[in-house]
Amino acid sequence: MKLAALGAVTVVIGLWLGIAGLIGTGLYWVLLGPLVRRHRARLLAAVSAGDGATPAVDGRTFAHGSLIWALIGVPSLVVGTLQIGIAAEDESWRWLPIAIGGTATAIGLVAGVLYLLGSAARAGTSGGGAAKTPATIWIRAVRETGTFINERPRLEFELQVEPDASTAMEPYGVTKKATVPFTAIGALRVGDGFRALVVGPQDPTAMEILWSEPVSTPGAGGAEGVTARLATLDELRATGAVDDQEYAEQRRRILDSL
Repeated sequence: MKLAALGAVTVVIGLWLGIAGLIGTGLYWVLLGPLVRRHRARLLAAVSAGDGATPAVDGRTFAHGSLIWALIGVPSLVVGTLQIGIAAEDESWRWLPIAIGGTATAIGLVAGVLYLLGSAARAGTSGGGAAKTPATIWIRAVRETGTFINERPRLEFELQVEPDASTAMEPYGVTKKATVPFTAIGALRVGDGFRALVVGPQDPTAMEILWSEPVSTPGAGGAEGVTARLATLDELRATGAVDDQEYAEQRRRILDSL
């Protein structure tokens, strides 16, 4: 919903008809428009980063969204229902803020129900566990899926999961799709891996991959492998996929693997 655009149209209608309630409501929607856009961008980023270990949209983001829908819906419903700034002869126009307010409120309620149901389903399928067991995941094979989320590639991995010795959990294998951040592409190499937090073999695809913590097989790849990874990182900076700060951090990690 293009709230700011709808607000601007409502202001124009209010000015044309001389209805103060529509003018005020429209201006209110215009002011909330940037907040809605920022929340939408945050949701898209959260969904693209979700890998199954935790809900793609966490509780804080969900609460923020619910507050936004409430801020849109409740005042709009009040203006329309009580006809604030809307004269009796213009009563038919009160349905505009009622309709928008009711829609926003309904979206917030439905989103809340779906979020709670999804959380319950995830808890049920994973035995109520969470991705909190430290492990190292080793890349055995990697394949392109042809899918990109926010211009980031989504790849399919054959992984060997080796939980830390202190956890007493047995290693296991898994095939998993994951959206890879640009800063980790230079560290993708069959035989190497990343640190991760996992649930375990009862829910093998549920894991949080720590893309900022690559792990290299001791002695594998040597200088040649490091050179290739640095070259990939240089290409990412040249295309603007990573900024100077990210480039410096990833370069340091690659060189530290020597």
